[in-house]
Amino acid sequence: MTSIELDGITVGQRDSERLRDVSVEVASGAVLAVLGSSGSGKTTLLRAVAGLDRVERGTVRFDGRDVTHDEPRDRHVAVVFQHPVLFPKRSVRRNIAFPLEIDRQPADEILQRVGAEARALHIEALLRRRPTTLSSGEAQAVQIARALVKQPAVLLLDEPFAHVDAHQTMQFRREVTLIQRGFGVTTIMAANESDDAMTMADRVAVLEAGRLVQVAAPLDVYETPRTVDAALLTGAADVFEVTVEGAVEGSWLAGAGMRIRAWAPALVAHHGRRLQMVVRPEWWQLDPSGRIDAVVVRVERLGPHVVLSCLVDGRPMTAKLDRPGAVVAGDRVRLRLDRSVLIDPRDGFRIDLTP
Repeated sequence: MTSIELDGITVGQRDSERLRDVSVEVASGAVLAVLGSSGSGKTTLLRAVAGLDRVERGTVRFDGRDVTHDEPRDRHVAVVFQHPVLFPKRSVRRNIAFPLEIDRQPADEILQRVGAEARALHIEALLRRRPTTLSSGEAQAVQIARALVKQPAVLLLDEPFAHVDAHQTMQFRREVTLIQRGFGVTTIMAANESDDAMTMADRVAVLEAGRLVQVAAPLDVYETPRTVDAALLTGAADVFEVTVEGAVEGSWLAGAGMRIRAWAPALVAHHGRRLQMVVRPEWWQLDPSGRIDAVVVRVERLGPHVVLSCLVDGRPMTAKLDRPGAVVAGDRVRLRLDRSVLIDPRDGFRIDLTP
């Protein structure tokens, strides 16, 4: 198992920097999910770790050893690309076997290891086929098997489920996680779906325009996102503009159709200012004495929960409730907000409200 440390790495020069001063550590055998919008630098980060993109400043270390200028072939890294890259004239079996053939492994060893990876990903039936006959999901499974067959020290996944249907995605998450944990291979995954990060990763890193804005456990990013993007990338959220109003005691958060009591002493410094308020759907509760008046537009059952799509002063918002009662579309309901996260638009970061 291999630990990874990125120490202030910058990729690109001056106005074309794709990563800027990024520092993050991945513990040996752990999974780091990298989230960010298109162009945020997710793929560039993976390519820097693999040695495919030049690092202008900073250091990449594996197990404390500087590999910043090592060739990709010397890093013992396997990469799974977003779009499967397979050899069309080779069978699936020989595509998976390719890294072992390059290393001149014995034929019986190749046969055993290819078979083991195919069984792990449930693609034994594909071994005789050519890549041109595979679905996108099947092709991606073959690419994952080829990456893992060499038992790499580091596995890099670049949005591996982006072109796989929902059913296969759930299956791949389970199987890749089982294999990754079984081998203990240190993994960095660029993810385009919050569910990939929340279900597979030990920690989540959020990139915005090439800068690292938050690194934490998935639940910590979900509960206390540092930026609006961090909130939206890790799950459903609504963002409201509110003004902080002073009161004899505490403060009020006032916005369109809402006026919410807030008691954090730190808000005194923000009286009279407009902030962004991030709210997760499950932070709402039905309450006859609640201060938010909402009109229910749609009611949807989601497992044990009920999701209400509502309008507050004409603005859409979502509430996810455990005990909604007999609410139907068209009802007018009162809502209470149990918690929120406040973002300062001046720098785009969360306001610390701890005493």
